[in-house]
Amino acid sequence: MATWQAYMDEVIEPFKVDDLSESQPTKGNIEGGLTTIEEKAFGNLEKIGRTSTYIDVLTPAEAPAKGPGLYYMDTSSAAAECVTLMAAAGYVVHTFPTGQGNVVGNPILPVIKISANPRTVRTMSEHIDLDVTGILSREMTLDMAGDELIKMILKTANGRLTAAEALGHQEFVMTKLYRSA
Repeated sequence: MATWQAYMDEVIEPFKVDDLSESQPTKGNIEGGLTTIEEKAFGNLEKIGRTSTYIDVLTPAEAPAKGPGLYYMDTSSAAAECVTLMAAAGYVVHTFPTGQGNVVGNPILPVIKISANPRTVRTMSEHIDLDVTGILSREMTLDMAGDELIKMILKTANGRLTAAEALGHQEFVMTKLYRSA
């Protein structure tokens, strides 16, 4: 509860607006079928599992300091900026689920792109590191997908190039001095 209150006090209240339509959900989210920011948030919760507990809310580029666990970092939703801020916080590998096929890469840390969208995997396979489309066809369980992701993280941490690295795709965005989407 303290984490939620910190989030409300530090992130929501100071910058509260009546309408998020100019930033969230993004155009790509809407094209992918999301209609509200709540749907986007629920998708994030599904990706991390229902049993995870938040440890803390981090400011942009703040390193986690309270031990292992799940942290929320207050960053832009713009992929390149978000990944750069997380690299600044000390991340060594970034896992990036993508439905629409975001091609983000970063010169500081490897970005592992994961997709369960058959169309994205079919049309942008050179940008996807982990194809988990089997989840949708029930040929793969979430546990199996998780095991494959852990294997991919270990391979990447031990020198395997990600798709973005192999393609030479790098984006680096210095964070803005004001809040963005």
